[in-house]
Amino acid sequence: MAEAALILLEQTVYASVPILLAAVGEILTERSGVVNIGLEGLMLIGAFVGVLVGDATGSGPAGIVVAWAVGIALGFLHGAIAVYARGDQIVAGVSMNLFAAGLVAYGIQAQWHVAGYKQTPSWALVDPNWIVATAFLISIAIWFILFKTRLGIIIRAVGEDPEAAYNVGIDVYKVRLLATAFGASLASLGGAYLSQAYLTVVTKEISAGRGFIALADVVFANWNPLLAIAGALLFGFFNALSYWLQLYGFVRYEITQILPYIATLLVVAGAIGRARPPRSLGRPFKKE
Repeated sequence: MAEAALILLEQTVYASVPILLAAVGEILTERSGVVNIGLEGLMLIGAFVGVLVGDATGSGPAGIVVAWAVGIALGFLHGAIAVYARGDQIVAGVSMNLFAAGLVAYGIQAQWHVAGYKQTPSWALVDPNWIVATAFLISIAIWFILFKTRLGIIIRAVGEDPEAAYNVGIDVYKVRLLATAFGASLASLGGAYLSQAYLTVVTKEISAGRGFIALADVVFANWNPLLAIAGALLFGFFNALSYWLQLYGFVRYEITQILPYIATLLVVAGAIGRARPPRSLGRPFKKE
């Protein structure tokens, strides 16, 4: 029994990592006042690019690094639209998700000549343990930056009252752009983890709603990275439990598949009343 509990705990931690990375990245982004609902697309692209580069170079770590860098580039794109062009942030995020869905489906077919599913080659795999450790360290580091440093005060000020922050000499545009870029890179890293370390396949639906669950985790955590760890572990637990229930035939396959999502919805529904987003979240800033 103790061994089974340890295995379940291990699976819980592994399953929580992509949610945690995407959620913590989005917390940083939203604390600066920008919304990015394109996490699903960023995870898809990260998963595809990681395997693509790892396969081409014969180096799994190279795939991870490039996937992370592509996430930064896409984050800069979203930030430029949201911050400088003052575009609709929700539309931009939806566009990212739609673009990624088409790109990955086409890319798998074009690169490997298979329809929507590619087993990750052994030479493109990475050890999941160091990504797991990195994810939790990043979460703690971002919490420390946001709530214990001057930089964190600046980021939160930009998200709460950008006009006041600008009047005291803070470059609101730059802060928001950089926070958005780094936040997006973590979602992309979460996608690479899925394909190169956890599921070890790349498919056109590999994110499977994890980007949207990460958005729910942001609300559950009340924009606090440490609480996001708890939310990600909660999803990871129900995700691992669903496989166990399926393995031992306790319930039908269809029920086990939706269990993590039902649990997430129930938890978020209970958290909505106490959640308080940054005051200027989603509001474009314009110099007067």
